[in-house]
Amino acid sequence: MGYADAEPGGGLTKDRFVVLWRRGGGVECQYRTIDTGRSLGAVLQEMRPLLEENDIGVELRVEECLGTISAVFFNGIPLQDLIDEVAGAAAYCTGPSRMEELGRPEITYDPDARAGCVVPEIVFRKAILLALEE
Repeated sequence: MGYADAEPGGGLTKDRFVVLWRRGGGVECQYRTIDTGRSLGAVLQEMRPLLEENDIGVELRVEECLGTISAVFFNGIPLQDLIDEVAGAAAYCTGPSRMEELGRPEITYDPDARAGCVVPEIVFRKAILLALEE
């Protein structure tokens, strides 16, 4: 199934990874990493060759919208939903005791904060994999 046949939340094939950013004029992407300081775009740029090496086609699209809308979708699934799902597992991996053990207490994940837009880079990477599984 091609992208044109899909709506956010619809099923795309596992051999395609489609990133859709719906944004209002002048709105910057709010997603970035807390631990590496990279933008979501930078993470996607690094992941693209890895996906393509594994025969997964990558498509990046931006749709301009009115107002201050900013929504990102991975394979039709809202990125925020993917992050919320991944964050549960990430809470253990980046919890205070685990990060202190690894000598990195400054990048602990705040479980009381909505996963939101600023998360450890591994959460974005896991969200990509989760979107490919759906």
